[in-house]
This record gives sequence, structure tokens and C-alpha cells, in this order.
Amino acid sequence: MELGTRGHRGDRPDAKRVAAAHTAMARALVGLLDLVPELETDEAYFRNAATDMVSWLTFDLGIAPRTARAWTRVGRSLVELPAIREALAIGAVSFDEVAVLCRFATPENEIELLELTRHLPQAELAAGIKEFLDSTPSEPDPADSVQPPPPAELRTWWDEDEFHLRGRIRGADGVLVEQALLRFAAQAPLDPHDGLFRDMEIRKAEALMQIASEALDGEGDHDRATVVVHVSADELREEGAVAFVAGKRILRDELLRLTCDGRVQPAIDDPGGLTVGVGRITRQIPAWLRRLLDDRDGGCRFPGCGRTRWTHGHHIVHWAELGPTNLDNLVTLCGFHHRMIHSQGWEIVGNPNGDLIFLDQWGSMHQPVRPPFPTGYVGDLLDWIGDYGRGRLQRMALANAPP
Repeated sequence: MELGTRGHRGDRPDAKRVAAAHTAMARALVGLLDLVPELETDEAYFRNAATDMVSWLTFDLGIAPRTARAWTRVGRSLVELPAIREALAIGAVSFDEVAVLCRFATPENEIELLELTRHLPQAELAAGIKEFLDSTPSEPDPADSVQPPPPAELRTWWDEDEFHLRGRIRGADGVLVEQALLRFAAQAPLDPHDGLFRDMEIRKAEALMQIASEALDGEGDHDRATVVVHVSADELREEGAVAFVAGKRILRDELLRLTCDGRVQPAIDDPGGLTVGVGRITRQIPAWLRRLLDDRDGGCRFPGCGRTRWTHGHHIVHWAELGPTNLDNLVTLCGFHHRMIHSQGWEIVGNPNGDLIFLDQWGSMHQPVRPPFPTGYVGDLLDWIGDYGRGRLQRMALANAPP
């Protein structure tokens, strides 16, 4: 099958110019789509401070999340679909058509599905492919007669300060668990160091922690999994402070994060470390204040993130360092960026009620890599539009002038 310009355009020079521009745009887009699988590595994520490709593209290129998701999905698919990739590169199919093709195509049927684009408009392509695939005979899959899966099992254990899990869940239940983890992992923001996705295994572990945290949240509010930490307020202010949770060592950065937006219960210990009395449990950020915070921020304030689920209220100056718990000292962060701020030495500068600047551990401002809008460009553009309009009016006047 030849893949070239579609249909006969005759002597329509305007249509040829549009088609040529579209082909050039498609060829450039293929170059970008090729980068998606290439850069989905731990090293690339770390270099660009990213957690996923979607939020990276959204932040650095200023595109809509929906567009970024489509580019990411198609970029991954084209690795196994060389014919569709080539068709897009030469302008034989549009990106919108390719996005539909990648939902159904395999290396075995991509040529046949490409042929359908010659006869079906993009709006009817998905339905046409489904009809074509339904009418194509297929060999029965021996896996259809598989015996019912054995009961699920899960082993857990501690090794030093690491919690390990190992188990198996087969059949539909396994698919259910996998889809839940993948769905939550897909919402993870970019790693701000490299603007890329982190490894999917890391994001699935983050998703499991978030699911566990919400499962222990019986009140359905912003509290997270409740653990008991024994540490004094004075120790929280000291660099290198440590505490123990269920016998496991917790560093100061983790303590500050846990107590940033959690519940605190004062305890009275005797000189031997035995707790002899406890006070009333209080929340560092009361519910009424958290509602105001959510209403103001609308989601994670880290540039390019905006997640509205699994968010925390972060004290810019921690309450253990005498920072107040009010809107002037609080900002909403998702779980990933909250952990990053505390564990990697990032700093937040500015007024939470207005603009905020996020500085990484080297003191550099986190901002998109695309070039800034040139100074004076708007004025030059308006001047050009004015000159163009006046010139066009003059040409129209000459064309309509009486002989």
C-alpha cells in the first residue's frame, strides 16, 4: 500500500500549502513523539525533576493535560507500529487518526487499519475499526479454559527500616488491583528535577502508600494514616533529630512532613522514657482552615502539578520552628511534592495568597524550559498586523477602483 498525499487536489495551490504545512508539522511532532519512550527512564526523570511525562510536557511546553496524555500514549505505541509512524511522518494520516489507530493497532494488523483511513473520516474511524476487527475471524485462545485461580496471598516483613511485600493475586482480582495502582500511579506529577516521569515501579509504590493512607482515614477528611511518634518539640528544631515509630528510625525531614498536616497528641514521659500521661489529640490544621486553604489553592501549588487528590497542607515555616498555622504560612502540596520539599531541601518563597517561587536544593527557580516571550514582541506583532491590514486595504481599493 502506498502512503502519500490523499486524494487529488488538482490545481488548488492554497490546499497544497496547507497540506505541506501540515506534513512539516506532523514530521516535527513525530520527532517529539520519538522522545517519549526514549526519555521514560529513571535517569531522565531525575535530571528533569519529573514524575510522569504528562505533567512534564504540560509544564515545559504549556500544552493541555489532555494533549500531553495523547502525545504520551501515542509515542509509546509507535515504538511497535513503524508503518503508522511513517504514515504520520509523511502526512498521510493526521495525529487525530493516529491516536485512534493506536488504540487498536498491532504490528500484525497496522497496515490493514491504515487502509481504513482512506475510506473513513476521522470521526467514524474508531467505529469502523471495531466493525472490521469484529468481522475478522480469530483462533480460539487456549487460555480461555484456564482453571479458577488459587486464593490470593501476600507476605509482608521488615528488613532494617524497609517494609517488604511479596505475593500473588490472579485472575480478575489481579487485574482490579493492577488497574487501581496504574490509575493512581498515572496521576503522579513530574519529578521537578528532570521534568520527566519516574519509573512506574516507584509510582506504583507511591500509589499503594496513598491508597493505604486514605483507607486508614476513617473520617474522610484530610487526616492521613495515624502513627504514634515520640519526639519533643525542641528536638524537632534540631538538625539531625531522629525519633522512633513502631521501633523504626525516622529522620527529622520525615518528622517535619508527618507533623505538617497531621494530628498531634502531646505525651508526658518519665525520665526513663515511659509514657505516663497523654493529652487531647489536636490537628495542626483544623478542618475549617483546611477548607479555606483548599478553596484558595484549588490543588497542589507546585508549578505544573495542580493535583487535587491526596493533598497536604504544608507549613512554609514549620510550626516546630515557630511558624504560624494560618493562610499566610500554609500552601497546598500533593503527597509527592510535599515529600520532595522536606526531603530534598527545596524552599518556597513568596506570599501563599499570591505568587510563590519554588527553589530547588541548589537555589535555582523551577520554571519551564521553553524560551520566554520576547520583550517587545507584542508591540512588534501589533505593528506588523497594522501594516498588513493597511496594505491589504490599499490592494483591495486598487482592485475595486473604476477603470
